[in-house]
Amino acid sequence: MRSLLTAVLLLVAIVLLYFYIFQNRPSDPISLMEANYAAEIEAVCEEMDLSAEYFKALVILESSGEKPAGTRFEDHVFKRLKEVRDGKSERYGRFTPKQLQILSENTLKKMATSWGPLQIMGYHCIPLGISLEQLQGDEAIRYGILWADKNYGSYLRRGDFANSFHIHNAGQPLPANGIPKTHDPDYIRKGLDYIKLFKEKKRNSKIEQ
Repeated sequence: MRSLLTAVLLLVAIVLLYFYIFQNRPSDPISLMEANYAAEIEAVCEEMDLSAEYFKALVILESSGEKPAGTRFEDHVFKRLKEVRDGKSERYGRFTPKQLQILSENTLKKMATSWGPLQIMGYHCIPLGISLEQLQGDEAIRYGILWADKNYGSYLRRGDFANSFHIHNAGQPLPANGIPKTHDPDYIRKGLDYIKLFKEKKRNSKIEQ
């Protein structure tokens, strides 16, 4: 009887602990990003002399601050890569049939999937000189920021965050007509609002200190 009572009390304690953790877990994207990635973003950006506020905003836009981050398979990218591998197309971006001919369909699918909190496409691991596993792993923030620096670091360093957001999401600077080609028409506006919010929080934190 005593062992049964002990087991029941233990079960009740586990259930209460679960609900306490669940109810006190950050749920909004800003809180999730700050809990899951902010410290690492700040450390990497300080090392690389880049805006931490930009990458904090980017993580929210791309993965809602979730950890682990979700993935997004791009079927049209997979089909293009497969066409190149099979010799039905001469090139996709920098890739030629010779570069892709030894790759399996499973690997091509992984290359056509975006990974990590910054949602970097798998095929970017090749110019980065890393494996797909590294792009998905514990250093996904570092490699994602490194990829951004290589591809649009000049925009980041002059504070042109509108074009930076557009390049990250649409693969090119804003069109001359100013109409974004991002998957969400408000992607840039939301990103800039997040940057403003994080800069204000940083200023307020310094004042409080």
